[in-house]
Amino acid sequence: MWKSWRWLLAAVALLGCLLMGCSAAPSSDSSPAPTAASTPPLAIPNDGVTLAALGYLNGPTEQFSLPRTTTITAKVDQPNNVVAVTSSPSPAEVASYLRRALPAAGFTVNADDPAAKTMTFSGNGWNGSFTGDRRVSAVLLRPR
Repeated sequence: MWKSWRWLLAAVALLGCLLMGCSAAPSSDSSPAPTAASTPPLAIPNDGVTLAALGYLNGPTEQFSLPRTTTITAKVDQPNNVVAVTSSPSPAEVASYLRRALPAAGFTVNADDPAAKTMTFSGNGWNGSFTGDRRVSAVLLRPR
């Protein structure tokens, strides 16, 4: 089982790097990562829970949400990289929730492939990606 988790985390990191670009270190001319305080909260669905409520300190903590029934099994909470790996609800349910919740929270879905269970989106100063397999899903957020 750990091999599949490691594979999923590696795939999420690779997907994020491919879709949003990676760097070994922040450049000296880059601005600091956006904070939740810089953007007012938007509409979060009643069946959603914000990153802040899930204990995250970085990322669009008041603007980005996941289904209220989310169980996080692994997380990264850094100013330049926020990851949530979830074991429930199902990847299909998370994707369905994101399709509904992202636009209401000021995000634009840039690409969505339901068959591959992948999605990319941007908004509130962040770029994001979603991916899932049969049992787990993951969201990666990086500053724009």
